[in-house]
Amino acid sequence: MFPSSNNIAPTSFEFPEHLEERFSKNQAGDDAELNNKRSSSLPVVTTESITDKETSSTNNHRHRLPFQSNYYDVCIVGAGLSGAVIAEQFASQLGKRSLIMEKRHHIGGNCYDYVDRETGILVNRYGAHLFHTNSYRVWEYVQKFSDWTPYQHRVLGKIGNQYVPIPVNIDTVNALFQDVNITSTEEMDQWLKREQVSYDNRKPINSEEMAMSRVGERLYNLIFKPYTIKQWGKTPRELGPEVTARIPVRNDWDDRYFPNDIFQALPSSGYTKMFENMILNHPLIEVHVNVDYFNVQRELEQNSMCGHTFFSGPIDLFFAQKGLDKLEYRSLDFERKVVKNIGQDKCHLPASVVNYPSHEYNFTRVVEYKHFLRQTSPHTVLFYERSKDGGEPYYPVPNQRNQDLYRQYQAMAVHEPNVTFVGRLANYKYFNMDQSILNALELFDAHAPRVAVYQICKVDSGGPEALVQLATAFHSWMPFRTFVIHHNKVSKYHGQDWTGRGYKSFGSIGMLQMTDLRKGDVLIVPEIISCPTDLIGKGVKVFIWQLQVPRGDGRIKSNIDKGCHYLSHNFYSMSNVMEISVPRSHILIPYMRPDKAYFGPIKNDKRENIILFNHIHPGQNNDTYTKLQSYCTTESRCQVILLENFSVQEINDLYQKAKIIIGECLLGSERSIIEAVLAGVIFVTRDCGNGIDFRDFPIPQEHKLSNHVSSTDLIRQIMGDFQEEQKKLVGFRSLYKHYSHETLVEDTKRFLRAIV
Repeated sequence: MFPSSNNIAPTSFEFPEHLEERFSKNQAGDDAELNNKRSSSLPVVTTESITDKETSSTNNHRHRLPFQSNYYDVCIVGAGLSGAVIAEQFASQLGKRSLIMEKRHHIGGNCYDYVDRETGILVNRYGAHLFHTNSYRVWEYVQKFSDWTPYQHRVLGKIGNQYVPIPVNIDTVNALFQDVNITSTEEMDQWLKREQVSYDNRKPINSEEMAMSRVGERLYNLIFKPYTIKQWGKTPRELGPEVTARIPVRNDWDDRYFPNDIFQALPSSGYTKMFENMILNHPLIEVHVNVDYFNVQRELEQNSMCGHTFFSGPIDLFFAQKGLDKLEYRSLDFERKVVKNIGQDKCHLPASVVNYPSHEYNFTRVVEYKHFLRQTSPHTVLFYERSKDGGEPYYPVPNQRNQDLYRQYQAMAVHEPNVTFVGRLANYKYFNMDQSILNALELFDAHAPRVAVYQICKVDSGGPEALVQLATAFHSWMPFRTFVIHHNKVSKYHGQDWTGRGYKSFGSIGMLQMTDLRKGDVLIVPEIISCPTDLIGKGVKVFIWQLQVPRGDGRIKSNIDKGCHYLSHNFYSMSNVMEISVPRSHILIPYMRPDKAYFGPIKNDKRENIILFNHIHPGQNNDTYTKLQSYCTTESRCQVILLENFSVQEINDLYQKAKIIIGECLLGSERSIIEAVLAGVIFVTRDCGNGIDFRDFPIPQEHKLSNHVSSTDLIRQIMGDFQEEQKKLVGFRSLYKHYSHETLVEDTKRFLRAIV
């Protein structure tokens, strides 16, 4: 969601005391002179150099607090985007404990930001970070941890004495070349075509050829070539074509840097706060900063403390002992300059980021963070960026030598047991922020089980609807790992009907075939499906969701012997089954939808002596139905109605009129029974092998038929003191008003965490 406030005051970041180190206070600008209090109508500039020492680990002279656990399901090296997403997903989705080790003194990786003490402006420590994406999944994910302020990024380039739009567009070309006056996109296309260099029908083989083939020699020499040399420390001929291929060229006047991305925004309270919400506030995630993984690697391995390790650092550093050459990275230096007394709403530069391609400047760009989030301050702060070799690794250098060398490291990584390499440094590949997040989410998907819910044919109520509810419950919190498997073509065809019957998200759930399931996946089937031993053999975890009282024919024991497990929709159905004990984590309770069942106050002004007979199951004895018809005809003024061939509205009207509903030999928690009780009808049933645990299906014992209590005597008793008997079902109604999609979602989370 976007906040409505135009002025959001970001808060400074501080580590909580339960972490091993208090947050270090040596951020950029914290040591700047604060004693210069003079006022002046002219801006005052103070300059400070920021060195690598301020970001390197100080673990050599700081005491590390001990790890808080003897075992972690997941150990993660690096507290940047990749590591934070992995930890958050394992904790929130699977209930797994994670240990994050970060050699820097802060979380957030290169996204880390803080409030500049001298100016009060929120700034990025490692250069401007602009969030933009076309991925709905990524956008939905990041919104869980921050409010977002819309922001369209624009960049200018200082070329000669003028500022021009970057990337190149029509205004850029018109400003730079006096012999050009482009007035349409067609003219821009024609101009580019005349300028572009052809390479005899072959693809460009380096960045120089790629740039020349796209913009021609003049723009190449003016912008592309000098900036590339300053940024990479190499000529464009020495770099792969992908470097300049990434730089967009526009044929219109659009000056937005990311014109095609649907979602563009900045976290309203900063990236560091977003990371806090991701990993510092979860009890299953333990974070240690100022810890170099390679200083504790032996301790972790000797004590078998990590179930699996995700490494987000440089891949060549992980294999440093193997003797291969090091991969090349480009790093950055930052110089901070404060411009004082510029005005509360004034900025020093015409844009948040200004590039300086020319060699006359010894820096590549300048960032003025006051532009971001519409911040106010009497001063402003500028960060001058200079690219260099050595130091903190920022950008993989894309040339053939490094690609060949990376493939050697990649071959070793494949055979590294229990280690997964994640992120830009481990994959030696530049990622935008959204790409890093999506890469981590998909990597988690590959390590986490998928859940497939088996769907049977359409029925107006009962088991099939419960299965739909179950699938949508899983899908609501793990949409990319939830699937349905249809019983047959009829089931698949009727599956579309559920979207129009209150389950809109059901239609967006992906579909699988049984043969698509793989080791570690979870399959949930109704009790009418036999245990699939072929899937058990593949390592699929199969759970049979018992939606009705077991028949006592030995099927449950047979399925368990084959390797299947059992779930139930309540304790009542399963508590009298001797072959199995179902824990709470394996109880997944369906719910009544308020648009189908009556959830209002009980009204008795329209009650008549009507007895509803739920339905007669095939092969079921209907003596009770016959006796009640005779009783109402000869001895009492009442009416018995069999609930068959009525519309939904007609049935709901009957629930408001009837006093009693009979579920003879209740085979499960029939939804029609629950709907009737919610409307104020009294429920009568017979034991018939039902369970003895009433915690989630609290039926008064005195409302149950038996050999000692005849149906006519019980009906006479209830009719005679209806409102008092009705009060005995207050707990039942309260319970089923509480059950909802949200409670079923919590049931699915509890279940998955229990079995993984």
